[in-house]
Amino acid sequence: MKTLYKLSAILFILLLVSAAPVNAQAVADPLSIDVLAVPSITVDGVLESSWFLPMNYVAFQKDGVPTGYANTPTAGAVVKGNYRDLSTTNVRFLHKGTDLYISLQSNDQQVCKFDWEGDGMFMMIKNGSATTELKLYIVSDGPGYKIGVETGGGAAAPAGSYEGAGVITGTVFDSSDVDGGYTAEAVLHLAQIGLTSPLQVAINIFDPDHYSVPGSPWGTNGNYYKQWWGSEWGGTWRTLNLVETNVPVELTSFTAKLVSGKVNLEWKTATETNNKGFEIERSLDKVSFNSIAFVDGKGTTTSANSYAYQDKNIAEGNTYYYRLKQVDYDGTYEYSNVKEAKNEIPEFFSLKQNYPNPFNPSTSIKFALPVDSKVSLQVYNTLGQVVATLADGNYSAGTHNVNFDASGLTSGMYIYNIKALGIDGKVMNATRKMTLIK
Repeated sequence: MKTLYKLSAILFILLLVSAAPVNAQAVADPLSIDVLAVPSITVDGVLESSWFLPMNYVAFQKDGVPTGYANTPTAGAVVKGNYRDLSTTNVRFLHKGTDLYISLQSNDQQVCKFDWEGDGMFMMIKNGSATTELKLYIVSDGPGYKIGVETGGGAAAPAGSYEGAGVITGTVFDSSDVDGGYTAEAVLHLAQIGLTSPLQVAINIFDPDHYSVPGSPWGTNGNYYKQWWGSEWGGTWRTLNLVETNVPVELTSFTAKLVSGKVNLEWKTATETNNKGFEIERSLDKVSFNSIAFVDGKGTTTSANSYAYQDKNIAEGNTYYYRLKQVDYDGTYEYSNVKEAKNEIPEFFSLKQNYPNPFNPSTSIKFALPVDSKVSLQVYNTLGQVVATLADGNYSAGTHNVNFDASGLTSGMYIYNIKALGIDGKVMNATRKMTLIK
């Protein structure tokens, strides 16, 4: 049995090690990269925060140096002109089951095409004795251009098995314009083309610059540089290992509850990576959101954490919508789902029992008004003498809460009475007892 316990302990330690975050040990031309698992990715070209969690990736830049998690590719070549661009295109990988996700993040200031080779990625995957070609780059879109996907090779991906989209900040083929780069995402459904991990790949990143119009790629304008991880046209491969180590799921729960005229927001995280904090946003129409507060995060931690915030600026009769904007230290962010909190107007007049009761020295008294009313709320001793006035004025329809501090009173029973004259002409009157024990 002792041997069995030792083996169990060793297996447990190995599981912990395998689930640990990826180490930042970037190298030049890594032979393989582990692809981490995620719950989901929306393929729309807008990069979610999951793409920026700790993971190894390939950073394509002429004369780039490996640093942190940014590995550098195998080689590159100037295809045309006096290329002097220092832009970087980061290529990252994630997976969900047998779906492989790929993202591109580039700060290229000249987005254009050289012949068919537009800014973006040309990827080859070894598929038996053939090759599946996957492109995620600038393509024609009617009279204009966009980032799109194409497939080819001896084992082209079947329809529906490869999808992608991108976002370009700037104007394609405008050499006078300083572009803000582009981002792109693609998903390859491996099961549909019969591929399993590990994957043998070769990846090219194309970076043509200063082409003002689509014309002869060898004309007087433009220059072009390409880099590859593995080889330019296949034959030398690098490996993607789809592993089940999860990218940390940051937000595990988020609730919004209306309590005593205030909205209590609570949320929890399982783990956090590079988390600066949470911006709390509120809306009245579920469309236009405004920031109302910021709650600091825990940076990077593998421990679960709980957070809370109370919104006290609540008007009666409104429905409020809340969302969290989780912000990383590098400026990237991701929104939570929207939660609703409805501050409904009560149907009937009521005076609630104070809480706590008995009390020492203070207690809370709540009353509900179905319409706007002129309210008087007073506290009496057993001789019928007024010892405190808690409310004397106009109150809006809704639920209200007042505090009674009896520090200057002696122990005993007290009576509190409310009189309310509603704008509808109705008079409301109610009385309750409470006990002060010192």
